[in-house]
Amino acid sequence: MRLPLLLSLLAVCMASFAARPATAPILHPKASALPFPHQGPFVTAADGAALCFDAKDALRSTDEGATWTSTPLFATPEKFQTSNERALLRTREGVIIAGWMNMTERGQPKGWRWGEADVKWTDFVLPTYTCRSTDDGKTWETPVKLSDPWCGCIHSMIQMRSGRIVMVGQEIIPEWRHATVMWVSDDLGKSWQRSNMLDYGVGTHDHAGSLEGAVIERKDGSLYLLLRTEAGFLWDATSKDGLKWEGLKQTNIASVTCCPQMARLSDGRIALLWNAPPRHAPKNGTSRSELSLAFSSDEAATWSKPVIVAANYGTGARVSYPYLYERSPGEVWITTMQGGLRMKVKLDDLNKGEIPVHVPIVKPDPKPGGIIMFGDSTTAVRSGIEKVYADRVQEALQSVGSSLAVYNAGVPGNTTSMAMQRLESDVLRHKPRLVVIQFGINDSAVDVWKNPPATSPRVPVKDYLKNLRQMISTLQKQDAKVILMTTNPLRWTARLKQMYGKPPYDAAAEDGFESPNLVAYNAAMRELAAELKVPLVDVHAEYPAFAKKHQTDVSGMLPDGMHPNDLGHELVTELLVPAIKKVLQ
Repeated sequence: MRLPLLLSLLAVCMASFAARPATAPILHPKASALPFPHQGPFVTAADGAALCFDAKDALRSTDEGATWTSTPLFATPEKFQTSNERALLRTREGVIIAGWMNMTERGQPKGWRWGEADVKWTDFVLPTYTCRSTDDGKTWETPVKLSDPWCGCIHSMIQMRSGRIVMVGQEIIPEWRHATVMWVSDDLGKSWQRSNMLDYGVGTHDHAGSLEGAVIERKDGSLYLLLRTEAGFLWDATSKDGLKWEGLKQTNIASVTCCPQMARLSDGRIALLWNAPPRHAPKNGTSRSELSLAFSSDEAATWSKPVIVAANYGTGARVSYPYLYERSPGEVWITTMQGGLRMKVKLDDLNKGEIPVHVPIVKPDPKPGGIIMFGDSTTAVRSGIEKVYADRVQEALQSVGSSLAVYNAGVPGNTTSMAMQRLESDVLRHKPRLVVIQFGINDSAVDVWKNPPATSPRVPVKDYLKNLRQMISTLQKQDAKVILMTTNPLRWTARLKQMYGKPPYDAAAEDGFESPNLVAYNAAMRELAAELKVPLVDVHAEYPAFAKKHQTDVSGMLPDGMHPNDLGHELVTELLVPAIKKVLQ
């Protein structure tokens, strides 16, 4: 495609780019997609219908999910909105009980501020509720509140042979992590008792703790609980009655930091769905790219070799927070809250094929004439980000038929001094047509957390400018075009305040992590761009308006206070594509 035509199409391309769906999960070869978007949990009504619920309504299908009807969950819908993490049970008596967090009552300090010294843990509120239906989901009783503290996940509820209902919950605790609390009902969900807390004592962030549990009843009448932790393994505990839990300990079930789900199957086995470390990266403790299914025939004493039932190997993709529903004996529906998995499979078919072990693509060396994104960790591929801006720009170009390739030369932790050392190997030798340069956060950092504390930036601003000048000059001598980009803003988090909340930083100011130094480095880059007549993309300046447009704030685009989320990378892409268009005209 000729360049003028490419450039004329880029604006149209960007309008649709942000709305594109993520890559669909890979299913087990014997699985098939379910014909609906609803996620579990599901239960089976007396007439055989499948039931589930969403934010406001109960949903029913009598034709295996082809069509659905809905009825309201709440007589006062303005007061309630259920969470995506949910539990659902139909008792032997025919009562349906739903467990959820009420998003309408959600409350937390502005800017999140989990664990900060001047914030109370009780300021984080996400109440736990249940509601009941005695007519198979046609009408619902007034919800019952179980607790007020922040609950991050509910997804497991069972009925014991005694008739007792047991639901797994969790709450924020004063140590600034989650601990598991169980809820028990002896009157089919009309009222609830609270168990002792299960806290494994590790972590101080908003996804730390022993949490997101799943429970089953064993044949001897005891209860068995599996919990997510950050230990690299699931932990377990047991109880005789659901109120007193003991024996909290690590299992030998390797797991990334995500929740398990257990279910008793009609053939008597126990099924376990969870995110084991991916086969291609067994030391990775965070990837949710593979969803594993295993079975126990000895009441959770041992488990079969896991089968990968679904996977998604896209950058930052997840197939996690699963629900398993045995729709008919031997056939299960598996859905996930993260990753959009909607599949069904016959259990006997799981040994008749497998998803191949993923082989990560090794990117070839950049070809001459491409675009190189030269930066630090805000440029580099990062876990938890679906697509960094380099990938988004590449897709924008490819979607209009361009063969112009984009290469990511971002390296976490890099200053401009470090970048100068790899300029030849990572950039110059590939003879790029255009180089986008974004550095400054690491250059401007004053490492007050060190012993003894640093008192000056890692790279003084005069050396920062000297390095930028040399990069630009060297690239221009090689006939490469250059675009400079200011950094994203910085915002405080509890962890950053612990490390950097000392002078010259101002821990009391919203922008106190960037105002002492980073603001000056970005200003210096703007002046340099004007002096050398080099195009500038002012990412930093555009953050507030872009955040407001998307109904969030700057902190909402920086989950860890330093690195942009997908919305931040979307902003960079929207700014950068027109700049590329102008430079290449």
